[in-house]
Amino acid sequence: MKKMNKNKKKEIVNWLTEEFKNSKIYLLVNFSGLSVLEMQNLRQLIKENNGDIKVIKSSLIERAFKNLSKDEAVNYLGGPIFVVWTKDGDEIEIIKKLYAFGKRVGKIAVKGGVINNKISDAEFFEKLSKLPSIKEIQSKLIYVIKFPVIKITNLIRSPGVRIVNILNQISQK
Repeated sequence: MKKMNKNKKKEIVNWLTEEFKNSKIYLLVNFSGLSVLEMQNLRQLIKENNGDIKVIKSSLIERAFKNLSKDEAVNYLGGPIFVVWTKDGDEIEIIKKLYAFGKRVGKIAVKGGVINNKISDAEFFEKLSKLPSIKEIQSKLIYVIKFPVIKITNLIRSPGVRIVNILNQISQK
């Protein structure tokens, strides 16, 4: 395997630092035994949710964390790692998809990461994976807002409908 030269490493660390700096979330995920097909499916799943995924050497990730003053996140490095991040996607949806993939395939484990510039562990991200997505929350909110209006409309129409039904019954006799 060909070694990377210092300039290439520096370029990758600078790029990674910028990506992380502009991201809402970045997750460190341990993987082992993933087939090429499974990794392609995971990449597609993350990409569909406006996320990015890359397998990067731990030493380069560590340098990027140091550039961002996120030294504590280095504790989550170890073993084969890939990074998942998003700049403009729904963070919760990406976490949900990642955990669902992990349950289905069983060969990945979120180690930790950074969300909204705060370092968090796998337990925190697992709790987030159980939250409803933004779309689910929006639909529930719309229902809660619309339901009283629908109920009032039905109550207002109800006496009129009753009168029409009574008149129909009388006219049929």
